[in-house]
Formats: sequence, C-alpha cells, structure tokens
Amino acid sequence: MNNLILILIITLPLTLLGQGWEQTFGGTNRDVGESVQQTSDGGYIITGWTNSFGNSVDVYLVKTDGNGNEIWSQTLGGTGGDYGYSVQQTSDGGYIITGYTIHLTNGFGVSLIKTDGSGNELWTKTFGGT
Repeated sequence: MNNLILILIITLPLTLLGQGWEQTFGGTNRDVGESVQQTSDGGYIITGWTNSFGNSVDVYLVKTDGNGNEIWSQTLGGTGGDYGYSVQQTSDGGYIITGYTIHLTNGFGVSLIKTDGSGNELWTKTFGGT
C-alpha cells in the first residue's frame, strides 16, 4: 500500500503537467510559424510563411480553436516572397500582420496586411524598396 501511495505522489504531478496539446500545420514543403496570439474567442491566430502552397513563398495565417484545431488558414502575398512576422487581432475582429516582402523590381519592403475575421485580405501596404 505504501508503494502505491508513493507511485501516485510521484506520477500524478507528471501526468497533470503533460496535459497539453501540440499541432502541426502546413504542407509538404517548408512552413514556418513566427508569431502566435490568443484571440478574443479563446483560440489562437498564427502567422509566418509557407512554401507549400502556390509558386512562391507567401504569408501563412492560421486560425485555431482553443485546443489548437485548425478552423481556417489563408496564404497571402504577391508574386515575390512574402513573410509574416507578427500578428494581432484588431478591434473589428480582423487581423493585422506585419512582415516583409521581396520583389525583383522593388527590392525589399516592409509589409502591412489587414484581413477580416476569416483571414481574407482587405488591404496591403508596402513601405520601402528601391
């Protein structure tokens, strides 16, 4: 009986600490998450970049529920390389993403992307370049 109590005392905290979750998002090529924020509904919004969808590197935006299950994902960007580095939920329920873009004609630029609550692009602003 003493051995059973000792085992419970040792293993119960370890069991409770392991009660989390882990999720993987993306496709068959390189996909990178750079920023995650909890959203007002208790889920999460993640941004980064993907090389798995389309012909170039694009901003990758993933919305999950509170358990990390994907609700939707979007890729955003143009014909060059587009990278998301930070995301925040906005007061209208949409999202604002900052990152950078690489275009052959304009060089590097800082990008700012505004989406609606489903991740659909509303507008994009690029600053800098050649």
